[in-house]
Amino acid sequence: MQLELDHIFVCVEPEAPPADLLAAFGLTEGTRRIHQGQGSANVCFFFENAYLELLWLVDINEAQSPLVRPTGLWERCRWQETEASPFGISFRRTASDSREIPFPTWDYYAKYLPPQASIPIATNSDNLSEPLIFISPTNKKPIDFALERQLPLVHKIGFKEITGLQVTLPGTQKFSAEVRTLIDLGLVQFSQGDFYQLEIEFDNAKEGKLQDFGSQLPIVFRW
Repeated sequence: MQLELDHIFVCVEPEAPPADLLAAFGLTEGTRRIHQGQGSANVCFFFENAYLELLWLVDINEAQSPLVRPTGLWERCRWQETEASPFGISFRRTASDSREIPFPTWDYYAKYLPPQASIPIATNSDNLSEPLIFISPTNKKPIDFALERQLPLVHKIGFKEITGLQVTLPGTQKFSAEVRTLIDLGLVQFSQGDFYQLEIEFDNAKEGKLQDFGSQLPIVFRW
C-alpha cells in the first residue's frame, strides 16, 4: 500500500501554550476542536501536504474510558510524568490504492467519527515508548480539501510542505516491527538518544536553517 504522511501530533499542556510560540515563530494557526468522547482537544497548523497538531487532555474520565484507554492518550498527554512518547504519526492511503495496510492494526471507533467509522491503529500502540501510529480517515492533502473546508496554508515563515520526519526515542530498546516497517518504507526516520524529540523538515531543508524549541516543545524545525 502507498502511504503518505497525513499529520503529526505532539502532546502539550492544556490550552496548548506552545501554540503561541509557533505563531510568534511565523506559523498561522488553523483550527481548534474538542474530540467528543475522547477527552482531548487540539489546535492544528496546516501545510500543503500535511499538518501539525498540538493535543491536550480536557476530560480525564473520557481519556481513561475502556474505549480510549488502549490508545494510551492519557499517558502520552502526561508524558513528562509517565515517560510515554508524546508523539503520534498519522498516514493516509493514496486515493488509488486499495491494498492492505503494511502493518497489523486494530480498529478504534472514536465517538467523534460517523457511525461505524473507525481509525486503524498500529498494534505497537501498547508500547508507549514509541509514537502512536495510525491511519487517517481521509485520503486528501490539506491543499486538496473542498472549498468549504479550505484551511489557512500560508505562513509568514514561508513553509509549504513537510518533507521529512526524524523521531528520536530515549533508551536502547529495539524498535517494534511497525516502526521498522515505517523505516523500510522511507516514511519516517527513527534514532535513539537521550530524550524524546521530533524533527520536522520543511521544503527539503533548502535554506539550511534550524529552530529547536527546547524545553518548551520537544520538536525541531529544519527548513
